[in-house]
Formats: sequence, C-alpha cells, structure tokens
Amino acid sequence: MTTIVSLLAIAALDAGAQTIDPIAHIQQELAAGSKTIVVPPGVYRLTPKQDVYLELRDLEGVTIDFTGVEFVGLVNTRMLDVQNCADVTLKGLTIDYDPLPFTQARIVEVDGEKNWTVKIIDGYPTEGIGDGDACWPIQAYGKDSLELVNPMRFRDEIAVRRVDQTTFRITGGQDRRGEVGDIAVWTCCNYRDEKTGRRLGKDRTVYSERCENLRIENFTIYSTQGIAFWEYGNAKTVYQNCRLDRRSPETDPVKRGLMRLRSGNHDAFHSRFATVGPQIIGCYAHYHCDDCVNVTGLYSIVAKAEGDELRILATDGGRWLPQAGETIQIMTYDGQCPPDANVLAVTPAGRWTEEEEAYVKALPLWPNVYRMFQTAFTLKIDRETGLKRGDIVIANSRCGNGVLVKDCDFGHVRARGIITKASHGAIENNTITACASLGMWIAPNYVWMEGGCSSDLKITGNRLVGNQGGGIAISGLPGTKAPLPANSHRDIIISGNTISGPGKAIQVTGCTNLEIAGNTLETEAKTLDETIILKNVEGLKQENNTLKPLP
Repeated sequence: MTTIVSLLAIAALDAGAQTIDPIAHIQQELAAGSKTIVVPPGVYRLTPKQDVYLELRDLEGVTIDFTGVEFVGLVNTRMLDVQNCADVTLKGLTIDYDPLPFTQARIVEVDGEKNWTVKIIDGYPTEGIGDGDACWPIQAYGKDSLELVNPMRFRDEIAVRRVDQTTFRITGGQDRRGEVGDIAVWTCCNYRDEKTGRRLGKDRTVYSERCENLRIENFTIYSTQGIAFWEYGNAKTVYQNCRLDRRSPETDPVKRGLMRLRSGNHDAFHSRFATVGPQIIGCYAHYHCDDCVNVTGLYSIVAKAEGDELRILATDGGRWLPQAGETIQIMTYDGQCPPDANVLAVTPAGRWTEEEEAYVKALPLWPNVYRMFQTAFTLKIDRETGLKRGDIVIANSRCGNGVLVKDCDFGHVRARGIITKASHGAIENNTITACASLGMWIAPNYVWMEGGCSSDLKITGNRLVGNQGGGIAISGLPGTKAPLPANSHRDIIISGNTISGPGKAIQVTGCTNLEIAGNTLETEAKTLDETIILKNVEGLKQENNTLKPLP
C-alpha cells in the first residue's frame, strides 16, 4: 500500500499542556517512514479545518501510540477516520468534546399533555439546541436514582423550542414519562452553517472503512459524535480494552451542576458489511443511547424475479454486494427462508425507477431507510427461486461472520446489549446489565433491512442481569412480522449462561439444531417452560438448566 495521510491541524492547546501539534507530529513521522509513532502525552484541545480531526489513509504495518494523550474536540464532528489500512494498531487515546454533544436540563414543569419545561443545568450547552433541531434521543433520568425513567421520547412531532437562554420547551413524542425534578438529556451540536443554521460535520466518533486487521486498543471515550466505534466493510478489527463511559466529576475539567448522565449519543460498537466480524474483547460500554454491539449486513430488495435472474435494489451503490462465486441468503417478505443460492454474475442495472421508488417507500421500513435502495443490479443465480417483489437477499460474505464478543461489560442503555446477525462466531463470558430492552437479540430485521440469519453461533458463559426486555432472544422480523420457520437460524448453542431479571430468559423462534444446556435462570416463572419459549424449533437438545427464584 502507498502511504497517504490527510491530517487536520490544531487551533488551540490547553494552557500548560504539550505545545506541539500532535497531528503535525504524526504526519511528519509517517512522511519519514516511521512504523512506530509515539504522541507525547498531554491534553490537546483541537479544532478541525473541515469536518474530521484526524484522517489516516492507506497505511500498512503502522503503530500509533497515544498513551497518556487526550484529544478534546472543540467542534462536534468525527474525531478519527481510518480507511483502507492493513495491520495498523492505534492505542491509548482518550476522546472527549467541549462543548459536549449533549445537554442536561432539569424538568421544572409538566403540563396536562405531559410537555416539559426544562432548565439547563450549569455547565451544560445552551447553544446548538432548540428551534426544532433533531435532538434524538431525548431521555429522562430520575431525580433521585439518576437512572433512566424514560429511555426515548421521540417521533409524533417531537420538538425542542427555546424559551430563553437557558429554558426550553419539549413537546410531542410517543413516550412522555417524566416528572418535575427529573433530568432531561438530549443531543445537540455546535457545528453549523452560519447562514442557514444547518448541522454540519460527520458523526461516528472513531470510524474505519475497508481495513484489515486493524487494532484499536485501550481507547477511552467520554462523549461521542453519534456512534462511538463504527466500522464499514472491515475484516477482523480487534477492539481490545476499549471503554465508553460517563466522565466522573473528579476528572471532568468543567465544573457542572450535576454529574454527566450520558456517555455516547448512539451505539458503542457498530459493524456493518464486515467480511470477518470484529473481535470485541475486554471492553466496557455503559450509559450511551443505543445498542452496545450491533454486527450486521444489509439486505437488498428484490424488485423483479424472472427465472434465475433477480433485479435487486442495493444500498451504498452496490459496494457490498456478493461477487460471482459467493452465496446469498434469501428471505421472503413473509419470512420464509429458502436454501442459499450461488451467485453466477452481478451486473449494474441503473437506478430505481419512479415506480420502484414508490414501492420501496411504501414497504414497512424505518423512516427514510427506503432512500438507501436507489441503485439497481441484476443477479444471475444458480436456480429459479420463485421469489417475488419485496423479498430480500444478502451476501453471506458481508454479515460479520467470525464475530467474537468476549469478556465485556455492557449495560444501562435504552436498547439492547448485543445484537448480531453474524454466523460462525462466539459471544462468551460477557456481563450485560440493566438494558431497557433485551440483553441479546440474534435476529434479521426487515424494518432496518439488517441481516441475515445466524448459524454456528455459540452463546456461552454470559451473565445477563436486570434487562427489562428479557435475556436472550433468537428470532427475526420479516415484512409481515410472521414467525420465522425452523430452517432460518441453524446450529446455535446457548449454554452455561446466568440470566436473571424480568421477562423471558430464553426465546427462540425459527432454528434447526439448537442446544440449550447448563443455564441458570432466575425469573418469576414457576417452570422452565414458562421462561424458555420455543417456536418452530427442530433438532432440540435441552438439558441441565436450573430455574431459581429472583434474588
């Protein structure tokens, strides 16, 4: 690989901190051919020239050691962008933003429609918010517990409007729980077009794309622009001992009227289209706003099927489609899962037609997901499948197969601990606590077009405690929301786990060759059949599971 580095300069440094420009230092070392670069310790307050602080491109065999280094972003945009790199190690970096990309306010009034009047707490941003901005997610924390009491107020004409410099009015939203004295927390952004006020910048705090054997070690992130760690089309990224956490008042350089209640504004680890899934080992992620881990591919939508040819609508210009000689998973709109098909040829076929656009827009997708499917291709496969418009296909090579999540500590989030659609992987010895939804969800999802079904997956030795949606669920959500048939997921082992809390401990719908063994289940159920719920399961081995009352 050639070495090309685009790095953006510093605008300011903390008084008394290191006076070098760490970005220029890295650039100079790379230009000199250095393979091991050490950034001098210090707190560096940075402003990007454009919308990324640090870009690394086309590197091979390079290690950059940030141990003892903290980058504080003065603009809410992407901190690190790594693309087309191989065997690169980045370690020891701490990341924070000032001003924070979220704000906190105490609820001072709740009206009859459960709209909130809130007052910004000292030390939190008062700019870059209000006036109808997208503030997802708006949450409420209990005034005494300082834990989530409303995980997500959103949709239904949600709006945040400024009343005065520190007072805002929050109206609309499906879930309006929140009392006087509770603390509202929501996303904000200080990076805007001066004339239009439109948000600028890039989200995803640490972003990587098309990298092989990238290692990210001992990173600590205290606040995020969107997702903390996002990878796109990578192969076997290792995240070792990385941490996403709320910054404690003791280490927070800004004196605030109340401790930070949020860490990140979105997922902790999100992997999409990986040829080999991420290895997430010894990591910690709590108090962010969405899933702790999401490993997935994206389906393409069948627009037309004639014999052994499919016209499909693909995401991202078709960059992640299967290649000739690879295989695709198939799921029909109503959730049937025919055998995989071999791909013989992939041919560009222009863009969606107006009629196809209207059809996709009418599908039961999350708002605006339909816009991803504008590019058309013809797939020639090895047989006639009888597929119809609205059925979906996905490359087996782009689902994150080979994923490993091990020895991690996750929880206190509005969503799930671990969700994945990958195969040939392991989820082992993790602790997942107090998620507002499931502890784990292994499932394709038509609403988000995330897939596919999983096979050869081992879920062993995990501890799931107090997750409000239940413990482990293996299922799927097709277009009709019908239950998946038995030939969907395959060869799944759920063993040696401890699951304690509300809801069902283990739920599996649509699996062939399933082992559930040696698990300890602490629930309100009176019998195992009340907390191990199985539907459309063939080839079941179930033994040595222990039911205990909730402690």
